[in-house]
Amino acid sequence: MAVSAVFFITGAAFAAWASRVPAIQEQLGLSEGQLAVALVGLSGGAFLGLPLVGGLVARYGSRPVLFTGMAVYLAGLTGLAFAPSLPVLTVTLALFACGNTAVDVAMNTQGVLVERAYGRNILGGIHAMFSLGGIAGAVAGSLAASAGVGTGPHFTITALVLCAAAAVAATALIPDPQDRAENTGHHPQNPTPLFALPTTGLWIPGLVAFCALMGEGVMNDWGAVYLHDVTGASPGAAGAGFALFSAGMVAGRLSADRIRARTGTVRFTLGCALVAAVGAVVAISVPTTGAGFAGYALLGLGMAAVIPVIFSHAAQLRPERPGPAIAAVSAVGYVGFLAGPPVIGGIAEAVDLRAAMFVLPALMGAMALLSLKLRRRDRTTEPKRPKQP
Repeated sequence: MAVSAVFFITGAAFAAWASRVPAIQEQLGLSEGQLAVALVGLSGGAFLGLPLVGGLVARYGSRPVLFTGMAVYLAGLTGLAFAPSLPVLTVTLALFACGNTAVDVAMNTQGVLVERAYGRNILGGIHAMFSLGGIAGAVAGSLAASAGVGTGPHFTITALVLCAAAAVAATALIPDPQDRAENTGHHPQNPTPLFALPTTGLWIPGLVAFCALMGEGVMNDWGAVYLHDVTGASPGAAGAGFALFSAGMVAGRLSADRIRARTGTVRFTLGCALVAAVGAVVAISVPTTGAGFAGYALLGLGMAAVIPVIFSHAAQLRPERPGPAIAAVSAVGYVGFLAGPPVIGGIAEAVDLRAAMFVLPALMGAMALLSLKLRRRDRTTEPKRPKQP
């Protein structure tokens, strides 16, 4: 429950920012180009912090990193409302993203530790709480905007409430393996390096994450635009299409653990890739709003649980250091997340948006092929039930 609460809090905080981006833009008088410059701070801070965070988790444990990261994250959220200029906004977004990155790696490490203690798959359901938190944060942001509440009061109150909730949840977090080592007087002979980069065994999970997160990035930035520009959907219908994609993500994460327990990591990931590929082909091959709705729901359902499953798999490959393993896989994955939207934009500029969106089924096909490379590790990396005394 504590880890699930942290995921919910993280999703709600990010959605609070995302729901008020137009208000921040208007408040500072930013053009779309200037806003894009500010958002470089968000993506750059997230990507550059990943290798360092993994090393910090390995050296100091996920709980201290989670505490510190949450403080920076929520303080950054408040600071965004009071940024007086574009440079300050960009720097604040970078700090906000660094805090988010620290929380992301640490809370996934906590999720893996809880999953290991349970002896069964639960990480997909925990990730669903992030999506539900995002929905709650977006609804609260929409209500605040409709009521004319400024970003200052909105972000400050949100940060205080979420900080209090996080403080309560923090009391029940599970100890890290290195915490137990300190309690028993055993210490590693060699200090853990602070920078965690992918090793040979983590490249395949990292590339699976690359495909999944690149697909998510494309859908986040271009999904609604595709429905509006290509299928002729109204702005409201285009937003509804993205809502269906998000609903598919929630449904997929809530059902992922039970399905994965029956199928194993390889077949589960392969099935996810195939479902998402079908959704992409339906949405792009039949350029109508109805087909887009159906395709987006399948895309969300298929892509939903790939990341929590791959994080769990990577942590099982490095059971003694799950934090650096998750951070290394995340670092590869976030390259795709950052690269996807501009790749689509470049292809759309050269050809058209419909042709550019065929990148999606290509990514899902690559993910299906990569998932087969996980097979030889699958039998040894599923969570095992602890032996009863």
